[in-house]
Amino acid sequence: MNNEIPKVIKAASLPNNLLMLDFDNGERRYLSSHYLTQYVNAFGGDSAVTAGTKRTLLVSPTISFFGNAFKITSDGMLIVNDKDTYTSEELWKNSSVHISGIRRTSLDAGHWVRNLMIALGIILFFVVLVLLFPE
Repeated sequence: MNNEIPKVIKAASLPNNLLMLDFDNGERRYLSSHYLTQYVNAFGGDSAVTAGTKRTLLVSPTISFFGNAFKITSDGMLIVNDKDTYTSEELWKNSSVHISGIRRTSLDAGHWVRNLMIALGIILFFVVLVLLFPE
């Protein structure tokens, strides 16, 4: 059995910050970008990526475009825009044959509870504001 990891021969970015990858074994696979994963983690409150990350509800990462400058090294490593690096093992093991099969980052429940409490607090603030100043 051959345990060699296939190498990327072509990469393209999709409008929703996913990577479309063509491998040397003829297979096309899809992978969530580091940018999208980091955005989800930062929005969820992951302290490892929250520091210095601007979070907003107004702009979703799926409507932004991180560029399409791809460099593929001889060992199968993918470098996006000279900044973001993906190893050949990461590209193969974390990618999916179908877009619907992409592994999404899952946050622990504490992040969602905190965000829900913040949202409810904001709503309550505006309700009180309307009740105090009905004009």
